[in-house]
Amino acid sequence: MIGLSHLNPRIANQFEPEGIFLSAPLTGVCTLLQGWGEHPDFHGRVMYNGVQLKGHPGLDFATDPGTEVYAIEAGRVVEINIDVGGFGRHIKLEHTWGESFYAQLGEVLVESGQRIERGQLIARTDRQRTPYAPHLHLGIRIAPFNRFDGWGGFCDPLPYLYATEILLPTEGDADEFSEPVLPRISPEHSKMRRP
Repeated sequence: MIGLSHLNPRIANQFEPEGIFLSAPLTGVCTLLQGWGEHPDFHGRVMYNGVQLKGHPGLDFATDPGTEVYAIEAGRVVEINIDVGGFGRHIKLEHTWGESFYAQLGEVLVESGQRIERGQLIARTDRQRTPYAPHLHLGIRIAPFNRFDGWGGFCDPLPYLYATEILLPTEGDADEFSEPVLPRISPEHSKMRRP
């Protein structure tokens, strides 16, 4: 069960200038594996909508396989799909302010077109054994956005999340980034559509 701080920005004492306050996508403390814009050399090898990525286009949170994933805001499910070799199974929600994107999922617990409440259980992370650490990839797009901006239209979700729930790595704690730890994004081809 998610606490009241997830539901009311006044209780959480968190206000954003854009009026966007987002709940955490996981319960408890969310440990950040890879932040926004990190590892531009690695991600810059990837084309997204025909444009080279400038860095990591979201946040990756460490999870155990099968961890419950919650909607960060009320909205409507507009996409459930699989990006083979990239984001894997993913869900996109539409909100009054833009979109939220949840990837590296296993079991999906919602249907396309369904209305979703803030804090509603929408999925579980992947249970598959893979060469990279189990994690949830979270991205947001704030309208109006440009999918050809080198970020796929995404922006950093961290300023909009309840900050005390996010465990950020410190320089001393973080190991040197190793490519096999996190998934590679598959190369684009002519018939491909990125989420």
